[in-house]
Amino acid sequence: MTLKCGFLEAETGLPVPCSERNQCDLMPLALFQGFLEETCLFYGHYTIDGVKFQNFTYDLPLAYLLSTIAYLALSLLWIVKRSVEGFKINLIRSEEHFQSYCNKIFAGWDFCITNRSMADLKHSSLRYELRADLEEERIRQKIAERTSEETIRIYSLRLLLNCIVLAVLAACFYAIYRATIFSQEHMKKEIDKMVFGENLLILYLPSIVITLANFITPMIFAKIIHYEDYSPGFEIRLTILRCVFMRLATICVLVFTLGSKITSCDNYSCELCGYNQKLYPCWETQVGQEMYKLMIFDLIIILAVTLFVDFPRKLLVTYCSSWKLIQCWGQQEFAIPDNVLGIVYGQTICWIGAFFSPLLPAIATLKFIIIFYVKEMSLLYTCRPSPRQFRASNSNFFFLLVLLIGLCLAIIPLTISMARIPSSKACGPFTNFNTTWEVVPKTVSTFPSSLQSLVYGVTSEAFAVPFFMIICLIMFYFIALAGAHKRVVVQLREQLSLESRDKRYLIQKLTEAQKDMKNRLDGQ
Repeated sequence: MTLKCGFLEAETGLPVPCSERNQCDLMPLALFQGFLEETCLFYGHYTIDGVKFQNFTYDLPLAYLLSTIAYLALSLLWIVKRSVEGFKINLIRSEEHFQSYCNKIFAGWDFCITNRSMADLKHSSLRYELRADLEEERIRQKIAERTSEETIRIYSLRLLLNCIVLAVLAACFYAIYRATIFSQEHMKKEIDKMVFGENLLILYLPSIVITLANFITPMIFAKIIHYEDYSPGFEIRLTILRCVFMRLATICVLVFTLGSKITSCDNYSCELCGYNQKLYPCWETQVGQEMYKLMIFDLIIILAVTLFVDFPRKLLVTYCSSWKLIQCWGQQEFAIPDNVLGIVYGQTICWIGAFFSPLLPAIATLKFIIIFYVKEMSLLYTCRPSPRQFRASNSNFFFLLVLLIGLCLAIIPLTISMARIPSSKACGPFTNFNTTWEVVPKTVSTFPSSLQSLVYGVTSEAFAVPFFMIICLIMFYFIALAGAHKRVVVQLREQLSLESRDKRYLIQKLTEAQKDMKNRLDGQ
């Protein structure tokens, strides 16, 4: 048999589609992936044939592409909308520390509360926020009292620790790169030359390395951050930035390594198809399988850590607290950055894999539901509150910003795969197109001539340049308007501060007058 652009050609000369995986020399996948490979879970199941109805034909390739674009666009709009709301709340809360303290003391109570348990909860919330304010004020005072020698020492230490962080990230990226290359190169070996364990290890080696890196590096970063002497809020943000860069960059390393292997031809020609059709007859399904494996492994690791680490740790701390080793280990702390990053990481995998595995969002939804209840049980029964105070409500905007970064990083490889890498000729709805995006101009060519002229005019440079200039002018107008509003807000705050000083002065004079009057009456 010989391989010609996605087809296996037997001695009879009849082409056999490579989508029939039982006749292709490809390795079966473990964890039901071999069974699921031919189902609607992956890209290769879908065909170029449209669904015919009585009056029209449902264009499956165009719908496949547009549904992915609409999914990503709706996600972007939702994140931007929520981020704007959080940004407004942050602007409202950006007040002086003394003013914030007074607002919590004198105006923080909700007098509509009538239930005792709700009153206790509100009381605990106010006490927690006051402790967070005091902790942040203590850190600011400590920073203000630093000497020049202490400042040089702490900045030198931070520089050294950041070099260590970069070294850890580089080591993880290189390990993922080597694991992906090793896994892809050894997929060429025949099945009968491997045992089942070897098959499983080679197929899932990139996912295993990525999962281990995502599990180990947050613990390293958490240890490092304690020596950098930051405020609690900034400490959480910096930890999240480091971990999110680690998690999202690992996915990008995997995707771009796969892309380099897909488009490389080694010692034989691939000019006919434009990609490595011998090793990847249906490369979109291969990428979808990698995203599927990452999703499954992430769920397995979370469940395994919760069931076999957190719960036994809680039992040991409860019933073996006299042991010194157990005392040093301590009870599990509920770390908000790790849990937020787990959500961002899983959602980024879902965004990237949605095109290559259309049902992956459904799997991600089920995964997040399971993780929610597992984390709830872990929080209630195995974790202790964090000893360091911070306000998670003020970090919502930052968390959404991190999620937006994940979406942008997911759009980059998807755009490259749709517009630059040739689509598979052995499977999928785009077998007749050189790239995935070519379905759009082909569909436009079927429109009436007047509508075609309108579409070409809207997408031309003659329309894009004036539109960009108008958008820039509108943006500058709103920036200027926001600056004017900010100046008004500053003036109003100064006016409120002056009024409070006037009231304090009047109260002081009134008190002195009352004392004088009382002394006069006592003298008479």
